[in-house]
Amino acid sequence: MMHEDPDTHLPDRIDPAVRRDEDEARSDREVPLAAMPPILHRWLDGEPVNEAELRAAGAYELWLKVKAEAERRRRMHTPTPLGGAIMEAIRKDR
Repeated sequence: MMHEDPDTHLPDRIDPAVRRDEDEARSDREVPLAAMPPILHRWLDGEPVNEAELRAAGAYELWLKVKAEAERRRRMHTPTPLGGAIMEAIRKDR
């Protein structure tokens, strides 16, 4: 069910039809991004792949670094004093 926007008379509001036309015009100017090889998608999804094919596909080293950084950040913990300070600040705001 579509609802009409009751505030279209306001100067800062853009008519949805005009916005849609602008989006379509903008998409005509966008440069398409090159798709990643399917083997990279499979590897990033955790599927087993041939490492030689993976290296040949390109961007393997970049994704290894991204994966290592994500693993490192996943293991990070907030230092106890900082966590306590945050909780104390929350209590004071209430």
